[in-house]
Amino acid sequence: MSAPVALGSTAFQPLDRVEGWLIERRLDDSQEPICRASIPGPGTWFSARVRLDADDVLLVPDGLQRPDVAALNAVRLALRRCRASVLYL
Repeated sequence: MSAPVALGSTAFQPLDRVEGWLIERRLDDSQEPICRASIPGPGTWFSARVRLDADDVLLVPDGLQRPDVAALNAVRLALRRCRASVLYL
């Protein structure tokens, strides 16, 4: 007998690491991927993480350093791949 499996999860799951950034994904109710990228830190998502918003615009909370701009292209490419398919190819 197999254990039941949840059809969807509201929590983001780690998917990849790119140039020190964490790429995470969760699936919405229609099983479409929702993806995000951040530089992991000790605090919450909004207050203590350098991150890209839904339009891939860089957000740097007060008191944190701006990341290496050269890495942003690779991170944005990873987000496009994440959003394009559940398979992340």
